[in-house]
Amino acid sequence: MGTFLRGKYPVDYEMGFVQGAARILVAPISVAYPDGLEDIIELTGTDIYDPIAPWADVGFTKTGINVTRNNAEETFTVDQIRSAIRTRPSNWEMSVGTQLAEASLETFSLAWELPDPVDVTKTTPQLDESHVGLGAPTNYPERRMCVLFQFPPVLSGAQAAGAPVYVEPIRAWVFRRCLHAAQESGFTLQNTGEQVSLPWRLNCMADGSQPVGEQFGEIFEQVPEAVTGP
Repeated sequence: MGTFLRGKYPVDYEMGFVQGAARILVAPISVAYPDGLEDIIELTGTDIYDPIAPWADVGFTKTGINVTRNNAEETFTVDQIRSAIRTRPSNWEMSVGTQLAEASLETFSLAWELPDPVDVTKTTPQLDESHVGLGAPTNYPERRMCVLFQFPPVLSGAQAAGAPVYVEPIRAWVFRRCLHAAQESGFTLQNTGEQVSLPWRLNCMADGSQPVGEQFGEIFEQVPEAVTGP
């Protein structure tokens, strides 16, 4: 006999419970939009989960990875009714933000929209150096971006007695066009407290060449096979 109070799925349905760390990958806008996870990371072999070039990890993060969605709307009225009679969306917004915890020069280049580091050779006994310009760019480069999350092991496919078969499905939030979001991003050097990390957020832009329902991007999720056997 079932209970009256219930959800859509059983409480032990792992694919309906999302909690834990994730990772962010970015790629140049010139790379083709992926058809699936197989175009973003390796899914088999000794290099499993490695990014597929030119996709690249942004590195370790702090405070989690925050994906937001918001919208504005217009409300319509008529003189004869003292209430709104209809609403329609006027704007949709999505963004992804985090704090980048690897204070490498590459991270500063990414978070602050700076040029890539340049190696500078010095004469011995001086050490070679890497230089990054601190400039005021006149535009934001577009990127593709995805947020990857992996579920804990779940049963999948044909099962054998005493030898259960598990998979660890991956869900990805994939965005077509992303631009640097205006925000303060700084750090403090001190002898106590947390390590340096840089706030970083990208605004997700709509791609007008795509169907309305997919203009920001898509969510990819691996689906475990139906469980059969003992």
